Amino acid sequence: MYILETERLIIRKFTLKDTEIIYEFSQEEALKKWIPDQVYADLDEAKETLEFLISKYERKEFPYVVAVVKKDTDELIGHVGLSVIKQGIEVGYGIGEKYQNKGYAGEVVDAYTTWGKKEFSLDKIYGVVECENYGYCKVLQKAQFTFLKDDVDSEFDKKSLRKIYIK
Repeated sequence: MYILETERLIIRKFTLKDTEIIYEFSQEEALKKWIPDQVYADLDEAKETLEFLISKYERKEFPYVVAVVKKDTDELIGHVGLSVIKQGIEVGYGIGEKYQNKGYAGEVVDAYTTWGKKEFSLDKIYGVVECENYGYCKVLQKAQFTFLKDDVDSEFDKKSLRKIYIK
């Protein structure tokens, strides 16, 4: 079940037992602002999403999204994943609001991308972030990503200036 662990975190595959907490995270303001496609209308939609993600594990297909758990309390605190984008493979993550600003995001993104490069034989992994999301930029920098370029892209019915990082 565990994929890897860091000093403070366990990275493991999702189970359907995670549905309620994933739904609760999806209702937080930060998620609504930065990753609106991960906001679920109800528990059924959250469960369907987890079923889809879980179906990818055996075949090792993208998106490969897993749970982030605090090692000392066994609390699910968020997710991290690798997904296909036009440039290649991108890392994405979400950490519950009450667990933010504690260094968990940088810790998990660094460990997971290092693991992902080996596990999936990837030369590089991208980090793509809206320019105004300063926290995400800091996380990528702490996770040893290098700034590549600014980019304009249209998503969620709006044009946005994004920063692209690479590891």
